[in-house]
Amino acid sequence: MSGWNTSSSEKPPTEKELYCPRNFYLGISIGPVLTLVGLDLFIFHFLSDIQDYYKFKDTVPTPVIKVLKVELSVGEDNTEEVCVNYEYKTNGKIYTGDRASIYRGRDNFGSFHRDLYQRIKLFQENKSDELVCYVNPQNPAESVIDNSSRPSRFLAELVFSLIALGWGLNMCIGTLLNKKRYFKSD
Repeated sequence: MSGWNTSSSEKPPTEKELYCPRNFYLGISIGPVLTLVGLDLFIFHFLSDIQDYYKFKDTVPTPVIKVLKVELSVGEDNTEEVCVNYEYKTNGKIYTGDRASIYRGRDNFGSFHRDLYQRIKLFQENKSDELVCYVNPQNPAESVIDNSSRPSRFLAELVFSLIALGWGLNMCIGTLLNKKRYFKSD
């Protein structure tokens, strides 16, 4: 028997139990929160990373003069981030950059951060001949060392944002469309 519950001893909730006023207030309070979380993830993470990717996608590689500091920061949840400060020269002026890649923040998708850290560290220790950064032509003070696309990161941000957004909108709309059912008197 398939249905609400696989246990044969419990009956599925009645319509009266499903549509009690408590569930209306629950849906109308949690729905907007999930919607806002989904919008935040979509706008400030997914779209921001897409914008940064296209900003640095076709830029000309510029040699890094010197790496001032590089470290691989590992969080308690095994997420990684490369923290770096480096100098580069463009248009006759020396700038200091601090972005390792177009992606902001930590993640644990593969060995991207470890590989990037290793590449920068080898240059810092003079064991590598060249390290380049990619400079924003509209703002030469803005640069990244790695401008590559990481589809797994884009996809994860998109999926998580759409799940939260979808659940939140579903809760809000479903609750509001059924408002009369929650408050009908028997």
